Amino acid sequence: MLMRCGHQHRFSSSAPDQSNDDETLAPDRKFSFDAASLAARGYLRSQKPYYPVNGVHKQVLGICSQLIKSSNPDTPFKDASTKFQVLAQCSKTLKHAVPNSLMHKITNIRELVTFYETPVNTSVPLDMMKDMDLPKNLHVIYKYNRFHPETDTKFGGVSAFTKDSTLIVGFKNKKRYPGHVARTTWPFQ
Repeated sequence: MLMRCGHQHRFSSSAPDQSNDDETLAPDRKFSFDAASLAARGYLRSQKPYYPVNGVHKQVLGICSQLIKSSNPDTPFKDASTKFQVLAQCSKTLKHAVPNSLMHKITNIRELVTFYETPVNTSVPLDMMKDMDLPKNLHVIYKYNRFHPETDTKFGGVSAFTKDSTLIVGFKNKKRYPGHVARTTWPFQ
């Protein structure tokens, strides 16, 4: 029942909220696409973590002054070839490439510097809670158990929620947890 309600909400025909979320993000985070992407795909993004090195601002400006002969932050890229050369050299030097979904957003040197100064944290919020100082009345179980009738034999593999399946939808979690499709007819075993 819960899964059905979630799918109805996700695939509803109403238009998504297109309001500008730039004000609600951190001040160093300029691009609002991250919030929309995170809402659409969830927390487990397939990106590599990136933490800017000291002096990344100077490195990007050095690459730009070498290739396009300007270090003025408001200088736009002349053409696609020049932009490609700058992005390729930055990617090679800093070992962090601009994703395809952001290429059109980076139109000048300032936006390129902002991209390379922004860290990419790919940890799941549950894992981030391990390092947080949580309130004393909050207890989080990090290694939780999932029901599966073949491994949970205490009650003969019968669940208290007889018609509810344990669906694993992510590829990463399918390796960790086996899924289970419950029978919908009697007997529910």
